Amino acid sequence: MEHTSVYGWTWHQHECHKEEISELIADNKGCKKWLTHIKENKQNYLRIERDKDGDPIIRGSLTYKQNPENQEEFEVFHFYIRPKSFITVGLDLSKITGDFRESCDHLIIEEKTPVEGFLILMGELINHFLDGIDQFESQLKKLQRDVQKNNHTTLLNSIYDSRIELINWSDLTLPVHETAMAIKEAFLDDITETKAYKKITTRIERTLTLISHYRQDIDTLLNLEEVLSSHRGNEIMKTLTVFTVIITPAMALGAIWGMNFKNMPELDWKYGYLYAMILMAVSTVGIYLWLRMKGWTGDLLRGKKNRKHFD
Repeated sequence: MEHTSVYGWTWHQHECHKEEISELIADNKGCKKWLTHIKENKQNYLRIERDKDGDPIIRGSLTYKQNPENQEEFEVFHFYIRPKSFITVGLDLSKITGDFRESCDHLIIEEKTPVEGFLILMGELINHFLDGIDQFESQLKKLQRDVQKNNHTTLLNSIYDSRIELINWSDLTLPVHETAMAIKEAFLDDITETKAYKKITTRIERTLTLISHYRQDIDTLLNLEEVLSSHRGNEIMKTLTVFTVIITPAMALGAIWGMNFKNMPELDWKYGYLYAMILMAVSTVGIYLWLRMKGWTGDLLRGKKNRKHFD
């Protein structure tokens, strides 16, 4: 499919590799490598070269959809930008613009140059990524509320999944950013002063800012989980230690009591059991009071009516 701009340049849009693509770029440097990359469906490939007239050529590929749960599931499109035309192979705009495909096509060919048209196309990609990031934001806010209300180990899995999804959006955005930088490198002031370039750079900056902010949020949640886990581990160890110390006298007396030596004077004691019970109780209470006076029991033995994060 061909889209011709009123300014005289053409957008060649193809769903897959065709022989006519080879004819369009046969005289240009690096065309064979680019065609090979199309056949191999190579991801995030980018090169800047010059044609025989010395004009810049940008060729490469971009991943525009990727499943965060299985990163082997992805969709790539390939592009070849020249001064009078640009070619895309494997790009399905309906997957990133929904019902607005015609208006997107119209916006692209309204630009004065193919480079500006391609920048509009990349802007649509970023819009698609921003839609996904907005959905991610809603999930992240829900996760933050869950952490505040119910701090369970299952939340660690949710935080991990959120981090993987955010990495996925970052991986999709950075190649677009790199391509915009390559366009700036190739065309310099001829492109940097255009509205299309300013729009895409601002949109990329906005996307990267959101990704950076959400990355910090996830890191904060992970750090909070680590602190809570460490605190609870310490509380468990403290509880076990206090419990062990308190019952140690009773265990020691019980061990002595259970010995079967030949000469055991306490066998003739009328109130031997009573004395032993009293001694165990007194020693246990004495150990507890001593620990309490030292402040080593902390709040382990206090009632917790309103539980908080560190309860």
